[in-house]
Amino acid sequence: MSTHNSTVRSVAPSYPDAEPVGPHLVIDKTEWVPGRHPESHRGHAGQRGYRESFYRCVVCGAERLSKRDLPEECAAPG
Repeated sequence: MSTHNSTVRSVAPSYPDAEPVGPHLVIDKTEWVPGRHPESHRGHAGQRGYRESFYRCVVCGAERLSKRDLPEECAAPG
């Protein structure tokens, strides 16, 4: 058994909603970001923050706005 597979198996129970995407185990994340939205049509006057959604691999920690932009390899840190 490879180290990657054992890492994925040990992390998976902690994230029951994680979805396999290639070699990654991905969750949807949403965070509040301070300031105006970078796309002017999505912001408004007096805006102090906005929500940003992205995908995060729970194994290697890679974060991307799109699943297809995740790295081809998933290397657990350490």
